[in-house]
Amino acid sequence: MSNIVLVGATGDIGKSIHGNLQNHNLITFSHRNTPVYNSRHYYLDLSQPFTKEAIDRKLEEFDTVDTLIFTPGEALFELIQDTSLEQVDKQYNVSIRALITFIQSLLGKLRHSDCASIIVISSVWGTYGSSMESVYSAFKGAQETLVKSLAKELAPSNITVNAVAPGVVRGKMTLKLNESDISMMLEDLPQGRLIEPEEVASAVEYLRSDKARSITGEVLKINGGWYT
Repeated sequence: MSNIVLVGATGDIGKSIHGNLQNHNLITFSHRNTPVYNSRHYYLDLSQPFTKEAIDRKLEEFDTVDTLIFTPGEALFELIQDTSLEQVDKQYNVSIRALITFIQSLLGKLRHSDCASIIVISSVWGTYGSSMESVYSAFKGAQETLVKSLAKELAPSNITVNAVAPGVVRGKMTLKLNESDISMMLEDLPQGRLIEPEEVASAVEYLRSDKARSITGEVLKINGGWYT
């Protein structure tokens, strides 16, 4: 049984990942919602700065962590000139500062594992960018660059570092669109369908397995051929 830290356990993707890992010892984090599945759970607002010591205290009884899975993301649809610096700060805190803080806190425990991994859920826009989502895209792109850099930095410690970059995933954010917008979007998708959260969860399950020990520094695209 592995010790797994799952940050963002209550979103559509996080919930599916959580469901796949029920046989492991899970320590989960979310902002305000309670996970559907059992875990040792903590509430944490990632949009505000927090210290490494805040995470250390919650995990002090664990000598080893085998996997860190980081799923949070907060949509931001704004023209750059209409985006407040407060919104920029929140995006940075959620996508980058919180991720780095968790990695710094858990790194010693990950080094004690025989099969350690860090997996970040990024976005198609982190690679290709999106009009009206430039700030969101910028920080998702920063996540992917961090993954590639850390893969080299942590390879001697036998820690793999990868990202999964989904396209349009079926979930709360997507289904807020009206039927006309969804129909137009589906016409633009080569497969003509939304990605199921379970598809992303299965990729995460593979990347943390023994069968993927030589895969590191990769951004695995799950977008139905939308951007290739």
